[in-house]
Amino acid sequence: MNNKILGIITAGLLSAESFAMSGAPADAEIDNDRLSAHHKSWEYQALAKQSLLDNAAPYSQGFRLQGHNAFNSSGYSSIVYIDPNHTLTITEQLEIGVRSLELDAHWTWQTKRIPNGYDLLLCHGQSKHEGCSGLERYVRDGVEEINRWLRKNPKEVVAIMIQDETEGHYSELVAAFSSIHDLIYKAEPRNVYRSFYDVIPDLSEEDILRAGKQVIIMGPGNAGEFTRFTHSGSFSGMGSPNDFAQVDEAACIQLKERQTTNHRLFEDGTNIGQWFVGEGRISDAMATKALKCGASALGADKLVIDDSRVRATIWSWGEGEPNDASGVEDCAESLANGRFNDADCNTVQRFACATGDAKEWGISAAAAVNSVSGGEQACQQNGAQWHFSVPVNSQQNEWLKQAKAAAGVDVVWLNYRDQAEEGMWLTPAHQVAYGDGLVSLKALQPGFIYDFYMKSRERNCELQWTGGNAGSGERNAKFDCVNKGDTMMFVPLDTAQQDSDGNVNVRGYIKTSAGGYICGLEWDSNLSGGERNAKFDCSGSADPVTLISRSGGTTERIIIRTDNGCGLQWDAGMDSDNERNAKFDCDPAYDEMTLYGTELPSEYRELRSAASGKCLDLWGEKAVTGAEIKLYDCRGSSNQKWKYETETGFIRTQVNPDYCLDNRGQTRDGGSLSIYPCVDHSNLRWQRDGNIFRSQNDAAIVIDAYGADNGSQVGQWSYHGGDNQQWLWGR
Repeated sequence: MNNKILGIITAGLLSAESFAMSGAPADAEIDNDRLSAHHKSWEYQALAKQSLLDNAAPYSQGFRLQGHNAFNSSGYSSIVYIDPNHTLTITEQLEIGVRSLELDAHWTWQTKRIPNGYDLLLCHGQSKHEGCSGLERYVRDGVEEINRWLRKNPKEVVAIMIQDETEGHYSELVAAFSSIHDLIYKAEPRNVYRSFYDVIPDLSEEDILRAGKQVIIMGPGNAGEFTRFTHSGSFSGMGSPNDFAQVDEAACIQLKERQTTNHRLFEDGTNIGQWFVGEGRISDAMATKALKCGASALGADKLVIDDSRVRATIWSWGEGEPNDASGVEDCAESLANGRFNDADCNTVQRFACATGDAKEWGISAAAAVNSVSGGEQACQQNGAQWHFSVPVNSQQNEWLKQAKAAAGVDVVWLNYRDQAEEGMWLTPAHQVAYGDGLVSLKALQPGFIYDFYMKSRERNCELQWTGGNAGSGERNAKFDCVNKGDTMMFVPLDTAQQDSDGNVNVRGYIKTSAGGYICGLEWDSNLSGGERNAKFDCSGSADPVTLISRSGGTTERIIIRTDNGCGLQWDAGMDSDNERNAKFDCDPAYDEMTLYGTELPSEYRELRSAASGKCLDLWGEKAVTGAEIKLYDCRGSSNQKWKYETETGFIRTQVNPDYCLDNRGQTRDGGSLSIYPCVDHSNLRWQRDGNIFRSQNDAAIVIDAYGADNGSQVGQWSYHGGDNQQWLWGR
């Protein structure tokens, strides 16, 4: 499209003194309120399940909603981006389900900062940069925005399509993408020109996730230093919207080669695009038709929250489904209209079958209850090439509907269920753990430390510390509505209890690591309007809180209450950084939180001295008879990980679990400790008494840290209850 006219208009406006400005900002306000409401809708939930359905299939069989020219949004500046493709920011597009982003990287003159000079800008311009004003966002700003979203959503994969207007400045492009270098997947060998089309018939999103990556880039292939991050090629076109409207739907549904390629239908929703090119717009019906015809991506412009065209891309679950209406609906079936429904797995009916490449579909002659093995056996009776299956895209679903019509069957079983975890719908091919790390409060035990993240359910804003001093100082607690939260730690004081209302609760401390210090969540001493500010105290103290589950004992919906009856909330105001202060409301009032990413400790954990915080360390890091035990800074290595066995009294080392802590027969003041093969002898048995470890030979003798420096000896001494005899379980 010719953008020269737009460039002239933009340059004229922006050169006027009245429009002197710093240009489009690096970040923009996010409509968290509307997004939070949207995330609770059937539309969003169904699209999320549908997006996950194809994760284990070849990438070429998947579908992704695309942000065509995703950067060209009035959400950043209606003056700089004077003729936008979008009103939503990149973050907002991702939040409504976009999983493919188109970025135009222009090496052009920038006027955002002094001194002026060339840089990579996100500009909707021609190859000669006509249409670029120099005030657009930097490419690195757009990438950083994507980076923040990915870190908050570690199980999502995003494709980035780059329009290469860098004029060969690939080292600068490498630098612009530096924040996500560790997340970019490149098929091996990484430094070789690879075609996107050659990779995607075999590669799945789960392959990308299992490699520890979340991004796949298409665009410049033979791109200097950037070659190690990108694949060549992008999409095969499906024509303009006007052209596609004339395509015969029945005929294009039969284009089976689209299961191994990458096809896109997109529109140019800019004013210039409509005035001078007039290729038409994508309607709801056209979006549905594109998916039936094997579209890999749909680039609809001017997307909005609750966009009807997004809803039109939902081909799988029937409206309001899955709903687990009877409490036992854990298996998916295909209804007469082709929509999915959750049903009781014990119902007897026939099965959906497909060949290995998913291009041929049939129905089993045999009927049975839904099970992986039973469905496979029934499909194999049709021939060795047939397997119990589920469509992973709309085109496959159309072929299944045709197979059902040919067999005279309305309803069949699909190889798709949520028996392992209610609401987590997966196929047998899925291998990645997609759970949010939600746990039962009853699994939290005193003496353990549990890492987790916490977010408010209403705004999806994450708990962090901010500002303040380190050491004995304090830091404010806040909820950040853009960035990933800080890792928190929960230290239970008691086992979980059930109150008279049936709610499960557990009391303990919430702490975090800030600036090298362990800081505890507290309420501020000042009370104003029935509220207290929430803070992190880095002197080591914390106020106990009680976690109360409103979701059947899990951490999905939690309220947090202090001993004086105040509830944790986010403040009503939000600053320009999309942050809210955290507070305790003593009316009392509460905001529901989700504690996720919770890691239940492994059997082997650190033993930390309460006096120094240093760890019990197997000196020399080798499991040999007589190896000494000392103190050292905790660093998470296996020679600092121990397992206490209640049934035997053994304290095993992770370096070699066949070796245990040994008192060497020196049960006395000053007696030394080492390790020895775990044999049935009292010298190797210890009785845990709270944070004390008493020798089975003499309960008055306990494990004692003689000093507080690295290399200080750890031995035995008569019990006196001091901190140097107290041992706390770490990570």
